[in-house]
Amino acid sequence: MRVVSLGSGSSGNAVAVQSGQTVVLVDAGFPLRTLVSRLRQAGIQPEAVRAILLTHEHSDHASGAAAFASQHGIPLVSDPRTLKVVLTQAALYGNRSVTTIEQVELAVGKETQVETLQVRSFAISHDAVAPCGYLVTGGAWQVCVVTDTGEAQQPMIEAMREAHLLVVEANHDKARLLSGPYPMHLKRRILSATGHLSNEQTGEALVSALDDGPRWVWLAHLSRTNNTPDLARTQVREYLRLRGLGHARIQVAPPGVGPAWDSTALWEAE
Repeated sequence: MRVVSLGSGSSGNAVAVQSGQTVVLVDAGFPLRTLVSRLRQAGIQPEAVRAILLTHEHSDHASGAAAFASQHGIPLVSDPRTLKVVLTQAALYGNRSVTTIEQVELAVGKETQVETLQVRSFAISHDAVAPCGYLVTGGAWQVCVVTDTGEAQQPMIEAMREAHLLVVEANHDKARLLSGPYPMHLKRRILSATGHLSNEQTGEALVSALDDGPRWVWLAHLSRTNNTPDLARTQVREYLRLRGLGHARIQVAPPGVGPAWDSTALWEAE
């Protein structure tokens, strides 16, 4: 299995997961041209993508989904409530091909198969119609992607426990957010149970999910205003180290392409 972050943050999110000749995208929150360019930059031909798995309808996760699916004749996979909103939004923005896009309805908590990849969704806590994360399995390897949630609830923890690679948000440093420039209503939203995880909350979730086996963690969806890569990495690493989990390999997924994880070269992932 090979996994590449095509970009992570408020400007857009997408993760490519590949097993053999099968590639799926988890989210497609970039314009069509950007998605195509970043896939090629990651060594993946856009024609190889077999489906787009949508976590929720917010534009930084879904803005390019309908256009990419339409151009390449592939399905959008998500809860039916999410699919309805995403395709309605695409139609409002002038995409006349939305009626031809194949939809695979995957209710939150259910499983499906995309060629060689097994996909299971799980509930998360975010201010969207039917937000979810995904556990994607290719052969003996599993990746868990969860990038927008205000709480780490049990379904999320259970999925994280099964994964070798965890792509999990570490959106903000709480003290930095509270003292920062955001208006109070936005601070409340981010800190709410349907907002975003702080570095500390991410550390807590990882402690609940990790064991002494080898694990790789990508910290995702970092706020440019209320966090930094060094701060997130340092805080989460120290949180894990103090609880005997310092062996976990921690990286930060940037706004641009990278990092990449390859199960055939695990120890080169960092």
